[in-house]
Amino acid sequence: METDQLNSVTAQEMRGQLSDLLNRAAYAGESTLVTRQGKAVAVLVPVDDWERYLKLKNSTGQASSQGLAAASDPTAQG
Repeated sequence: METDQLNSVTAQEMRGQLSDLLNRAAYAGESTLVTRQGKAVAVLVPVDDWERYLKLKNSTGQASSQGLAAASDPTAQG
């Protein structure tokens, strides 16, 4: 089950709650924002969300890098 809920914990709180936060990510699909001194430093996300992010990043990045490589390749025909 996935949710759009984003929990927030400090880095210090995360140390004491890590097992619970991991279970919430794995079984409830919850993401957690980790802060340090009031600033966001990391996000703990479910694996499914991370894999979707990587697929999106790779598909977008490949298209951009292919175009850049073709434009900068002096041996490319076109």
